[in-house]
Amino acid sequence: MKTINFITGLSFGKEIIIMVLMLFVACSSSEGNNDDTSAETDVQAPSPPTGLTADNITQTSVELNWGAASDNVGVKNYSLYQNGSYLASSGQTSYVLNNLEPGKMYEYQVLATDAAGNESTLSEVLKVTTVSAIEAELQYASGNIDTYLQNLINNVPGSGENTYRVPTQNDLEKWNQVIDDLLSDNISDAVSKAVDFNYQITEFTDTTLSPNQVFYVLAEHSSQSNHWGIYVFSKTPNKEDLVLMAPHIKYDTNTGFEAVYSFRNNVAKALLLSGTHRCNSTDRSECSGTTSACGSNGAYRISDMAHNTNSAFQETTEVIATTLPNTVFVQLHGFGKDYGDPDVIMSNGTTETPDTDYASLIKDALLDEDNTLTFKIAHIDTDWTRLRGFTNTQGRFINSSPDPCSTSASSTTGRFIHIEQAKPKLRKNASGWAKMSNALSNVF
Repeated sequence: MKTINFITGLSFGKEIIIMVLMLFVACSSSEGNNDDTSAETDVQAPSPPTGLTADNITQTSVELNWGAASDNVGVKNYSLYQNGSYLASSGQTSYVLNNLEPGKMYEYQVLATDAAGNESTLSEVLKVTTVSAIEAELQYASGNIDTYLQNLINNVPGSGENTYRVPTQNDLEKWNQVIDDLLSDNISDAVSKAVDFNYQITEFTDTTLSPNQVFYVLAEHSSQSNHWGIYVFSKTPNKEDLVLMAPHIKYDTNTGFEAVYSFRNNVAKALLLSGTHRCNSTDRSECSGTTSACGSNGAYRISDMAHNTNSAFQETTEVIATTLPNTVFVQLHGFGKDYGDPDVIMSNGTTETPDTDYASLIKDALLDEDNTLTFKIAHIDTDWTRLRGFTNTQGRFINSSPDPCSTSASSTTGRFIHIEQAKPKLRKNASGWAKMSNALSNVF
């Protein structure tokens, strides 16, 4: 009975025991503890940003980039200082400055700020000098136009350098006017407008041709910042309807030199050369098509002039094609020949046969120069699907595509000829270039 009474008493007093324990815990937790239980105040400053660099330097603008700062909680903002004074803030690790003065040196630093307002020390000073303004004056030179242009080609930047600057829509509208002035022989107007892009026009007299020939060379000033290409126009062309193009002068070996050689020997109407290696920029073109030319397979780069409508190269093509409706554009390319490949792959940008089949005419003329050459022509050898140039944005425009960036042409005007060449018989040296030059002379 006592045992039963003890258990019953313990059960009966259970609520009392729990209440006593709760009171004890509450008293213990409150006694002698007046500290704030919220997070400690952040007093640690971020590290200073590092790796401050300047890209895309022009006469009036520069793009600044830097490495992210580190912080125990997190960096909230960056403050940019110009010549020791606060200039602007950025939530990113980059900032584009405009409205600078041409030919002036600026000093830049960046500091990081966290959410608590702690500031890092300033980064190391970066000195940047904007491109000097150039005079709107026609330049003059003489000699051999081939040698002159080869020197310009040799100075074109290479792959991965990220020096190519994408033109704005306003840039392209003004560029359109420059090309239109050159085609209309309004040279002084073209000169005054070209300086807005850091471009100059040189009146070059080739004294090695008989009779001497005058060419207008539209090329960027030696302090280059845009790299939009090199454009040449004959004052009195012998081949009024022939336009030569080389959009991959640093990738398709010697195609730039071959185009220059053929242009000079034919005194063609115009010559269009790219301003960088096709893989110069890491940014991708929005236009359709893919390539493994720059490494892994993917979209074309914005520095690839044959596959990007937002370029001076494309704009020049469109102005010439529209203003001079009888012109024919011959675009020179190169490829690495595999077993079973022909020496030459040609296309008009479609599988359709035009009224005047320039591709077939050029093939016959090349065979007259070298009867060992082998060929594939896209609209004749319709089972051939490689390197046909159907995604070429200049070809699409010339063939009246409704959207040259994304839509291949369904019909052909016959005015665009895309020529892929294996190196040994045509691209290797001047003896091969002469075959192409002579063939074009016989056709046009």
